[in-house]
Parts: sequence; C-alpha cells; structure tokens
Amino acid sequence: MKQKTPSLCVVVDDSIFLAVALAHLAKGSHVLSLFPGLQEKGAQYLQAVAAANGYSKDHVEVQKMSELLTSQSSQEKIDLLVGEPFYYGNNSVLPWQNLRFWKDRSLLDSVLSEGAVIMPCKGLLKACAMSLPDLWQSHQCLQHVEGFDHSVVNSTLGACGGLPPGQENPTLPFSVWQCGESKKMSDIVTIMEFNFLKTISPCSGKAKVEFITHGKCHGFVLWIDWVMDTEESIVLSTGPEQRYWKQGVKLLKEPVAVGSHRSATTDCHSADIETSFDPSTGDLIVDYAFL
Repeated sequence: MKQKTPSLCVVVDDSIFLAVALAHLAKGSHVLSLFPGLQEKGAQYLQAVAAANGYSKDHVEVQKMSELLTSQSSQEKIDLLVGEPFYYGNNSVLPWQNLRFWKDRSLLDSVLSEGAVIMPCKGLLKACAMSLPDLWQSHQCLQHVEGFDHSVVNSTLGACGGLPPGQENPTLPFSVWQCGESKKMSDIVTIMEFNFLKTISPCSGKAKVEFITHGKCHGFVLWIDWVMDTEESIVLSTGPEQRYWKQGVKLLKEPVAVGSHRSATTDCHSADIETSFDPSTGDLIVDYAFL
C-alpha cells in the first residue's frame, strides 16, 4: 500500500478490523467486505463507525461472494485481497481448516488484477514432536467401566491411546499450553507450503524430525505459520508457544522412547512425517514412521 494505492480492496472474511483499517488508510480505494458470517450486522457496524475512523460511508460496502463475482466480471479488478485466516474466532478448528481463505481466493481468481497483492501470501505447515503425558493419558480408549461398555464414545471423544488394530488415531485441536505437562522432543520442521498466490490444489510434503532429548514421545504437534508478504518480512506463528491459537495434535497409539543421536541408547533417534492436503474436503492426512 505504500508503493501504490489499490483502487479496489476486498476483505474475504469477517474481519471488522481489516475493513475499518483499509477504509481509513487507503483513502483513494474502494473497500469491499464479504462478511460471510456477520453479513448485514457487519455492514451496519461499518456505517456506524465511519465518521469516527475518518472515512466516508460510500467508501466501503458489503457484498456477497456471488455478487462480487458478477459485478466485477466486466469492471475493475481486485488489487488487494486480504483476510485473517488465523482469526481467533476460528480457534475451535484444526489449523488447516482455516484454509477457507485459500478457497475464497481461488474463487476470485478471475477478478484479480495482474500483480494483485494477496495477504497472507502463503502458509507454512510446521511440526514438532512433543512429550504430552497428561493429554495422552486423558485420551486413552474407554472399554468397560463398572460393567458397562463405553467403547462407543471413543470416536466422539477422540480417543488415541490403546486403539484397536487397524483403527486410525485422529488429529485433534488443542491449545498445547493448556494440556498439562509438555516438552518439545525435537526441533521444529517445515513439512509443506500452501501457496496462496496460486489457486487451491492438492499438495503434500515430507520432513524428517530429529529428536533432541531423551524421553517419551506422545505425539506430533502441527500448526501453520502465516506469511504476510512475499519478502517474508512478517510471519505470524500459531505454534505451541503462542497462547491465542490451537494446534493440531496427532497423539500416538502408544508412547515411543526417543533420544538424540548423541545418546548411547537404542531409542528412536528420528521420525518421518508425511502429510497430504485434500482441498475438496479440507482434510489433512498425517502419517509418521519412527526410524
């Protein structure tokens, strides 16, 4: 925005702050907000705070995605597309389920101008191995309690420990800092990249995790670092050291004894993590193998 004032800015999600900030900062721009959840309430708020934030009411408006695609097909193109896929209101879902931003960006591909600025421009899927004894213990499979079979609730509760053979352990959203005792067992690795400068497509990646300490590994923690600009000067991390977001936790069926290469033990020294993202479902498949 410092180099060139965009003529048309679009906010693809429910971020009131982004809409107000753009309307205030980009005086010569027209700001459109989709507000898929807020809708009319969001429009009323933007009108109510216009004077206090130094922009005219006709400077910003709210449209639906279908209206935007129709109205822009033969008119000016979008110069700036922004969103907050890391928005706190989405903290009850797995990190990659916030990739709706990528889907919306792809739907708007035909009405983006050449060289349009997209923020964030990409997401980096990060992971590390962790010791999570309290979380793992609380998510063991239920069997018979006081003579009653409780196994039917295992899938609902996301049971991971002691699963029957052939049953896959799920990846669940947790704030790691709220999960009791925790300890990083490896360095952080980047598994794959979601490139928002291109339209949404299936993608996959693989990384090797090297263990840095001796102990029990209870699972892998995954999250997305959101890269705002192509120079990567601004990166917003949603990892386990942050308290505002939840991470995806892939608990193991049974804890695994691990150790660094410097240790003289026969424990596992590394593990391969492989992931694949399916845009049609929004699911991320996570596979791992201890080496």
